Amino acid sequence: MRASKVRILPALDPGESYVDPTFVLVETTLNGADETTTTIEHVASQLPVKGKLRWRVTTLGQSVPLTHAGALEWAVSFAAMHDIPIVYQRDEGRGVRYAAATSAHPSAAASSASK
Repeated sequence: MRASKVRILPALDPGESYVDPTFVLVETTLNGADETTTTIEHVASQLPVKGKLRWRVTTLGQSVPLTHAGALEWAVSFAAMHDIPIVYQRDEGRGVRYAAATSAHPSAAASSASK
């Protein structure tokens, strides 16, 4: 599969159910040192066991020091190589980082606003 055929969609909220039989999930957050870390997982459904669908989750990278864009590029490449049509993504590090930076340096924000 070509990388251009892989669809990138927003990750579902906790509690919602994925219906795709296989996909890659990319989640980026801030660690304790305000650095972005990313977890990349390959999720695939398996045959039902006792009537219940089971998911197999393979962690491809956990707490990897990558930007969200870099991790997403890697995940799309991986998905294309393994014929996985969908990459779900969630970037929780982006908005939090800017809010923290603004509150950490209020004089810089005031200086920029006055210009």
